[in-house]
Amino acid sequence: MFGKLLKRSKSTGSRKPDFQRGLAAFEVEDYAAAVADWLPLVEQGHAEAQYRMGQLYARGQGVVRDFGDAAHWFRKAAEQGHTEACFSLALCYANGEGAAQESALPVRWYKTVSKTNPAAAEANLALLYPNGLGIGPDISQALHWYRLAAEAGHAEAQHHIGLLNAFGQGVPQDHAVAAEWYRKSAEQGYAVAQHALASLYANGQGVERDIEQALAWYERAAEQGFVNAQLALAIVYEHGTGVGADPARAAAFYRQAAEQGHPVAQVNLGLLYARGQGVPKDYRETLKWCRLSAEQGNVNAQFNLGLIHSNGLTGSPDYAEAAVWYRKAAMQGNVGAQVNLGLLLAHGWGGRPELVEGVDWLRKAAAQGHSGAMTNLGALYATRDSKAYNAIQAYVWYIMAAASTQPGPEREGLEAKAHELGSALTSEDRHKAQVIMEEWKKNPKLMVTG
Repeated sequence: MFGKLLKRSKSTGSRKPDFQRGLAAFEVEDYAAAVADWLPLVEQGHAEAQYRMGQLYARGQGVVRDFGDAAHWFRKAAEQGHTEACFSLALCYANGEGAAQESALPVRWYKTVSKTNPAAAEANLALLYPNGLGIGPDISQALHWYRLAAEAGHAEAQHHIGLLNAFGQGVPQDHAVAAEWYRKSAEQGYAVAQHALASLYANGQGVERDIEQALAWYERAAEQGFVNAQLALAIVYEHGTGVGADPARAAAFYRQAAEQGHPVAQVNLGLLYARGQGVPKDYRETLKWCRLSAEQGNVNAQFNLGLIHSNGLTGSPDYAEAAVWYRKAAMQGNVGAQVNLGLLLAHGWGGRPELVEGVDWLRKAAAQGHSGAMTNLGALYATRDSKAYNAIQAYVWYIMAAASTQPGPEREGLEAKAHELGSALTSEDRHKAQVIMEEWKKNPKLMVTG
């Protein structure tokens, strides 16, 4: 579409096209000039120019972004054996780049017009989008083009074939074949494949489990700054998985990943500082790294920030700040945060009690089977001078807490409290309690509020 229009412009008619001149224009981000030089060449069959035009259409540089045109030119170059074009075309098929969406304006227009004049609709659609609206997902086509690029030595394509085999997409799942392709890519220094191959060795998938090989490949990827490999090494050395635990090395690898912004590495490094493992004990460092992680939405970091502030680990307790972070974690389903936020609100620590909301959070935690939340609900409802006092509810929650607790003194204590409360209830009240417990067992989430 756009190629034909541009070909008629004055700039393309007044000079002989030159690929290198177009490349120089591209490098200084003069995409229109690059198009002016490359467009005549692609129509002459220049493979590198075809590949470059495909990139321009995929990115919307110098032309209107159009994945149909991008795939068209990638295919033209790929059919001439252009390795990068083979890989790019494979990506288009694997991802369904530009596949027409039902709500897209051209699609809606086409469906409307085709009802009254199908021939005109087809003609106009072809005129506006000569190479299609996009390219739909097609794993078999993706695999075909990946393989051509991989057999030509393209490291990223080799890794992608490994992925398809590892996950059984377009081919039967086969970790051994995946390992072969990962190795070809890894030996060319492709860090993502090195990490993938290391993971196969660590888990014994497609290869014999070999921690030494896993560490060797993780380290090669980590040396290139691949953050997931740095994190994997940190976890291995922290927990001593197949090797001697080495907290100092764990901290070093966590730091490498944390400084690249990895939220799990950040919170794990912070927790090492909290425990003084591999690094000096320093809650200020814990606060620093947990906050960086929490601000990225990491629920574990958010919960730990709540603990730091509620326990005053870096100064005086700050319940308001603790509530902020507990709430963020609780809303993501963190049961510990739900319990702590519930208690903080119900008891009014640091402010006015918010009994209704506090009980609601405790019930949410109880719905996840948290026996501590059940025990605390029992205690709240059993307190006579509390606005929450409800003998039936207290009896219910102590019974359920006891049922969720392992046999031993704690369970016996809960059973004793339930028995004491039950003995003071009428038979009618005990029946009500039984109904509540039966409804809870059917669907705890429906019983969260009330």
